Amino acid sequence: MTFVHETLHLLLVAVSIYSFSSLSPNSLASTVEAATTKPQRLVAKLIHHHSFDHTYYNPNETTTDRIKHDIQHSLARLAYLKARIEGSLTSDDYRTYLSPSLNGLVLLANISIGQPPIPQLVVIDTGSDIFWVMCNPCLNCDHVDILYDPSKSSTFSPSCKTPTCGSERCKCSFNDQIPFNITYVDNSSALGTFSREMLVFETSDEGTTQVSNIEFGCGYKNVHFKNDHEYNGILGLNTRPWSLASQLGQKFSYCIGSMLDKSYKYNQLVLGEGADLEGDSTSFLAFHHMYYITMEGISIGEKRLDITPEAFEFKTNGEGGILLDSGSTFTYFVDDVYNILRNEVRNLMSFKEFKFKECPWCLCYEGSIRRDLIGFPVVTFHFAEGAELALDTESFFQQLSDDVFCMAIRPTSEFGITLKSSIIGLFAQQSYNVGFDLDKQLIYFQRIDCELLSG
Repeated sequence: MTFVHETLHLLLVAVSIYSFSSLSPNSLASTVEAATTKPQRLVAKLIHHHSFDHTYYNPNETTTDRIKHDIQHSLARLAYLKARIEGSLTSDDYRTYLSPSLNGLVLLANISIGQPPIPQLVVIDTGSDIFWVMCNPCLNCDHVDILYDPSKSSTFSPSCKTPTCGSERCKCSFNDQIPFNITYVDNSSALGTFSREMLVFETSDEGTTQVSNIEFGCGYKNVHFKNDHEYNGILGLNTRPWSLASQLGQKFSYCIGSMLDKSYKYNQLVLGEGADLEGDSTSFLAFHHMYYITMEGISIGEKRLDITPEAFEFKTNGEGGILLDSGSTFTYFVDDVYNILRNEVRNLMSFKEFKFKECPWCLCYEGSIRRDLIGFPVVTFHFAEGAELALDTESFFQQLSDDVFCMAIRPTSEFGITLKSSIIGLFAQQSYNVGFDLDKQLIYFQRIDCELLSG
């Protein structure tokens, strides 16, 4: 437990301050100019840092290494969400937020920026608002990949405090540019200025689609980022007007085929009006601009678990409810729900539990998911208006080594953080395309092979 205690000591909750004193949401929402007349379908490939396609794939990473990363990320993410939900996050002149941890099994989108376009790997996060990348000249960047350099882009335009650009691109002094300053939960920080730039996406026929005048943060000073060579920034997808989802048409979708298959090539993010909004839908509530959905129950096979509706209920003070989150690897239920689910799983298992000293709260067993769990019933999450999320064994369990697997559901109290809301993370969303309509406040769940959407 020493590792966990050290992590708890290091990951103090910090805040982010975004200064938008002269920038209105309406001006941000009206900046998009598409290069096509059809509904925008802007596709970005998604990978994770375990993928063979990642430049810094580490074939020597051990099971213990992965567990430690998961613990670090889980602790930071839960602390972040707790502070977002319970804190006071707005004021007149500054908007104060907490930002996500960048450790753990997160999804990275490949998006190009500028002219000529420079590919950037950015973490997609439904809990963040702005899109920002590291920029040259970059102080304190331990980064060997190509960073975006605004001085070499013909389409770069700074966002000015006192704009005098008219119909032309802005040209203002560095001191007159709108700043941003983000501090992450592990005390890493990014400092830079807000600007506008062209984004370039690939199309199914090996062409490109360009979208101009996208508001983004250009980070010139990035301090104490862990493994910052593995990504270039953050792609915010929450409901705020300056998130990339809002700037590109109020719709987006992501499809996750597998979070552990290192060679899977069809995970993808689609932004714009051409996003994939299919399947059953459920309404969402935007609380602190994050996505809450109404859960009505859990089934294992044909058996509906005896869980009171109050256990899923969202309260007006922000407690309770179910948060759908792309920044969390695993799913977390409040203790009352978790204990019922865990006990039912234990009743169905006929072989020995395995105890991990690094993860004493994990429910683990000796064996192989594909070999030993043939016939294990599907676990289904039931949402309002009839939408469902069905978890097969490789979404409900995680294979940690050749002979050990664990349930990929955890209690929100596992680190003593006592988060009072439940979270549905990426692992449970595997084999699904998840679509978001920000205007109608709907989330769609479509069970599908992501390869079928790759066109």
